[in-house]
Amino acid sequence: MGRVNDDQWLDEALNGAIHSDDTRPDFQQWIADHPEAVEMLTSRTQPTRQRPLGIRRITMNATFVKIAAAAVIAVAAIVGIAKLTHNPADNPPTVGPVAQETITGPTTHTFADGSSVKLAEGAGIRTLATAGKRGFEHLAGQIEVTVAKGKSEFIVTTPYGDVKALGTQFTMNMMDEVAANTKERVQLLAVRVTEGSVEVRNAQGTTTLMENQDIVVAANAAPYDFNEDESLPKELRARIQSMIDALKAKDGAAWVANYNLAYLYKLAKGQVQYDPQRFGGTAEDARNFQKGLGDKVSSPEDLAKMVASSLNSQGGDIYITSITMNRAGDHATARCVSKNGSRTVVTTPQWHNFDGGWWQIDD
Repeated sequence: MGRVNDDQWLDEALNGAIHSDDTRPDFQQWIADHPEAVEMLTSRTQPTRQRPLGIRRITMNATFVKIAAAAVIAVAAIVGIAKLTHNPADNPPTVGPVAQETITGPTTHTFADGSSVKLAEGAGIRTLATAGKRGFEHLAGQIEVTVAKGKSEFIVTTPYGDVKALGTQFTMNMMDEVAANTKERVQLLAVRVTEGSVEVRNAQGTTTLMENQDIVVAANAAPYDFNEDESLPKELRARIQSMIDALKAKDGAAWVANYNLAYLYKLAKGQVQYDPQRFGGTAEDARNFQKGLGDKVSSPEDLAKMVASSLNSQGGDIYITSITMNRAGDHATARCVSKNGSRTVVTTPQWHNFDGGWWQIDD
């Protein structure tokens, strides 16, 4: 068997390493393009066999230049692979789309970051289509959200605005239904914070809720909390909250305490004239009130007991979506949404400032 040429194996290796279907390797061109590598590698090589100086220099230079080429090609291949499989810390990987999932209640769903959402019967959410992004889309119904600590924002999107978690626990109730009594469409989002805080934002406004605060966002309206509405008198806000608490508790005595019983007793007895600003019904309603109760009550306390027994509250959730004041600033009308189970009712309770204070005049 003949002696293998010193350079043949390296030529073949180089050809295999840099060969492509489109071009043939040009070794001389590589030498021209990499003078520093050639200089460094050839200057540091020492021959292991003694040959005539000219022949040795030519042979060794050619051999080690080819070795240099192979080394550079190998390093380039490694670097190329590394670029495909590694991203620097200051250049995070591009986050691509992921499959969305629609979830309906009753159930509890836990996200990859440890956050969870409890869905009531009829509630629905949709997970996000971007991996690594925290939050979800609220589609319908009542949910309870517990947010795990994390560096990125956790945002719940809705048709009425976005809710960004600044704390850990809050509830949301989204409604889109028809009121049983008025047949009008009711669209709103109610948010209540049980721990921490949240930011509620839409095109009409932004507000931050702290622990035990709540807010209502009606369609095409700014987030609203009558307790934080500084345009309303403090006593009026207290009356409104008393009504809500009484209706939720189905407490007739607490509910009727918001009415001016002294005035109502005089009206029942015919001692004062009907005034629509002090009695929420019509003149005919006032006459029926006198006929039905005038002979049956002997004191404001008797009247209170009879009126309290007439309370027809179903409890449930009660939301004040807006309060409208008259120009004089002594009369207010609210839009109130009550929901119990699948039944939704819309009412417009009113309050008037007379006889030294704010009193409810209509339910």
